[in-house]
Amino acid sequence: MRAVGTPASFETYQALLRARVAFSTFLMMRFDPGQPPSLLDNWIEPGRLRPTALTEYLDSTYAFDPFFQYRDRAEGGGVFRLSEVAPDRFFSSEYYLQYYRGSGLCDEVGLLAPLAQGGVAHLSMSRRDAQGPFRRAELRYLRKYAPVLIELLTQHCSLLVPPQQGGTVTKRPPLTDLIRNHAKDVLHLALTAREAQIAGLVLQGHSNGSAAKTLEIATETCKVHRRNLYRKLNISSQRDLFGLFKHLL
Repeated sequence: MRAVGTPASFETYQALLRARVAFSTFLMMRFDPGQPPSLLDNWIEPGRLRPTALTEYLDSTYAFDPFFQYRDRAEGGGVFRLSEVAPDRFFSSEYYLQYYRGSGLCDEVGLLAPLAQGGVAHLSMSRRDAQGPFRRAELRYLRKYAPVLIELLTQHCSLLVPPQQGGTVTKRPPLTDLIRNHAKDVLHLALTAREAQIAGLVLQGHSNGSAAKTLEIATETCKVHRRNLYRKLNISSQRDLFGLFKHLL
């Protein structure tokens, strides 16, 4: 593909995939260590996505994106469906119900490709409700040609300079810090670092077992921390937790 590393590459890549896969959004970005996502290019079907959805994602909601969370685990890169990388309770989480589904999207496939210095290139293709989930034939096509698609994505994103590198990048604190600081400054409650970690994982859609595995602690220990967290916040559900911290999105 001669367009690799040039402005025409995005359109060429999009046309290549559109011939076999239907989508309503086509986003190319990179995830660099300690930084919010850098949007390299994007195409969104006119009138099919809530106008503020992309801005909200780049500003804050990326912290809840399963692909962003999975970026360091995709060694060697790959093609992944949303359901393959999402936490076990993601599809019942308030973020998914209120923000993801609220954007009119119903399914997503992402390519993740490792870059130099710990960066990861990400190509996201999403479908809206009217299109339905990705079909098996489409997924087979993407997986069959995954090595070529990932290599093209790696080469292209490695040659591009993220827009943010030309100016000052505003780093967003980790979700755990945001939760702990809000609890202290606004709710006047002292959460332990572990309680804040678990709060963040629950908001991202993790069950007790999944959160425990992520933190490398026993499930029963995770349950104790979660009970203490809910007791301090005087809540009883993930929905209540989301209500207290949804402004962080």
